Amino acid sequence: MALTPQDRAEVETLAARYATERGALLPLLHAIQQSLGHVPADAVPIIAHALNLSRAEVHGVISFYHDFRAEKAAGPVIKLCRAEACQARGVDAAAARIAAAGVATEPVYCLGLCAIGPSALVDGVPVAGVGDADDLMPSRDAVPPATVAPGTRVYISGDMASVALGADAVADAFALAGASVVRTGSRGLFSIEPLVEVETPEGRIGYGPVTADDVDRILDGSHPNRIGDVAALPFFARQQRFTFARVGVIDPLSLDDYAAHGGWAGLDAARAASPQAVVDAVKQSGLRGRGGAGFPTGIKWQTVLDTPAQEKFIVCNADEGDSGTFADRMLMEGDPFCLIEGMAIAAYAVGAGHGYIYIRSEYPHAIRAMEAAIRASAAVVAPFTLEVRVGAGAYVCGEETALLDSIEGKRGQVRAKPPLPAIAGLFGRPTVINNVLSLAAVPFILAEGPERYAAVGFGRSRGTMPVQLAGNVKHGGLFEVGFGISLRELVEDIGGGTASGRPVRAVQVGGPLGAYFPPSAFDLPFDYETFAAAGGLIGHAGITVFDDSVDMARMARFAMEFCAVESCGKCTPCRIGSTRGVELIDRIIAGAGRDGDEVEALPQMRNARAKSRSAADEVQLLRDLCDTMKFGSLCALGGFTPYPVLSALEHFPEDFGHAPIQQAAE
Repeated sequence: MALTPQDRAEVETLAARYATERGALLPLLHAIQQSLGHVPADAVPIIAHALNLSRAEVHGVISFYHDFRAEKAAGPVIKLCRAEACQARGVDAAAARIAAAGVATEPVYCLGLCAIGPSALVDGVPVAGVGDADDLMPSRDAVPPATVAPGTRVYISGDMASVALGADAVADAFALAGASVVRTGSRGLFSIEPLVEVETPEGRIGYGPVTADDVDRILDGSHPNRIGDVAALPFFARQQRFTFARVGVIDPLSLDDYAAHGGWAGLDAARAASPQAVVDAVKQSGLRGRGGAGFPTGIKWQTVLDTPAQEKFIVCNADEGDSGTFADRMLMEGDPFCLIEGMAIAAYAVGAGHGYIYIRSEYPHAIRAMEAAIRASAAVVAPFTLEVRVGAGAYVCGEETALLDSIEGKRGQVRAKPPLPAIAGLFGRPTVINNVLSLAAVPFILAEGPERYAAVGFGRSRGTMPVQLAGNVKHGGLFEVGFGISLRELVEDIGGGTASGRPVRAVQVGGPLGAYFPPSAFDLPFDYETFAAAGGLIGHAGITVFDDSVDMARMARFAMEFCAVESCGKCTPCRIGSTRGVELIDRIIAGAGRDGDEVEALPQMRNARAKSRSAADEVQLLRDLCDTMKFGSLCALGGFTPYPVLSALEHFPEDFGHAPIQQAAE
């Protein structure tokens, strides 16, 4: 359909606005879709002309990212999470019921609501505990107005997970009653959300979970879910909160509140020292990348500092797409100035002038929080400047070089190394690219000293790690603790076992590319080297719990399917291998082999197996395929997909070649 004169004028206006911005294509496409509801094909020539690109380049970017649509949606845009954590909580059965009700949904692979799934975004509004179509359109019942004493102040989380559980309705009820409502981040234990903390002369008194009609009982102290001092709960008292100390406590967008709780002390300490001294402090702390690779942060900074250039960048990888993870989202929503302070310290240390925070589009609350925090703190971090770039639904953009291409307005495809981003990164300039948690740990290190940070940990894994307990777990949430704690303590003691009450059968550590571990391996200490030696990875420290109803062969299949869906397509082992992996596992599950075909009989295929393959042969072929992907892929997406597949084969061989044992827990 041709553009209407009004739509054409809107596209031209937006294109002119972004024409001089570096890497403007993605922001422009987002702006057009937000305005028109889609990106019309007739807009491509206008965009190409304004940004001095070919039409093919523009079309290539539009077609690469899942978010951009060629036609307007017929109704609400419902993104239903289909990732592992929501699978563990019954999303497959929920999706079938929703489809049977005639409601259309779009699959999305993680919304950062991994402890309260199945979850969805309905026109950008988060919803938790989705069991059928009715749950997608929650209604707010009229609440009888209550009256509060003058000066009453309450603290209620504005975190995306809290909102999905009903926190906005609770906050509205208190505001209607006349209370002063402070929206904080979440404390991080989702079984007590929505949580209300009432300010009293004795300190904050917590109640949770609560609903919007509980105002009177909360204020008179009669509510049965009275917690008292939330920080005294064992779940919180056992933590070592270095990075998340302020989250759930302060008003995330109050500069005064941030400063009163130790904010900017790290930046002040950094500015009082030399850039080399700052880099040395980060090295001495033992801080390693918290995004998955575990590379020493200080070495990366040293490389950028030592590389001469007229322009350098700091890039924060906030494309937190791993199922079972939500720490980045919680930090950005609950303590955004901490991330900004960490980036400002990094900029001072290496001589960078501008920074980008690349946030996945599935995190609308985090995007708004970071944009507001950047505006509020601009004078504090000057001359360093910052901006948010929003992703468009591509998991592979969590890989650092694909992310850089995306910021530059390109398809998010992985770059070959060398050169390293620290030498030739964003726009060909030296670039520090770190995860949210890596950068957010830096203010503590500079303010308290690297020795204090390094004193906590296990082996070469120093400091704390915000562990995220997700999936079918009783006490899901964020637990920040020093490295060295065991999986058993995390899953059974702190997490409380499964939410379904059934035995734990497996946990996946490290997101969709992480290995599966059975209870017999739960005594492993949580650190980088131990997990690598056990055939796994810590990744972003997400732990997804499954009960004994899980079919591990189908989880292995999902790993290959996810890789096929999200592959950037640049390398053959990932692009083709993942598709062949799905086909192989389908045949293994069916207990069927494969007959030789006419292609294998061709003379040029003389090295191929022309005879029929049994189901056992198919399992061996799957192992061979995993080796090819592991050692031949260009990045971790193809290279690490074998981890969940091979670990499922090793620990749960009885599930391969058999029909599914039971339906996943609901």
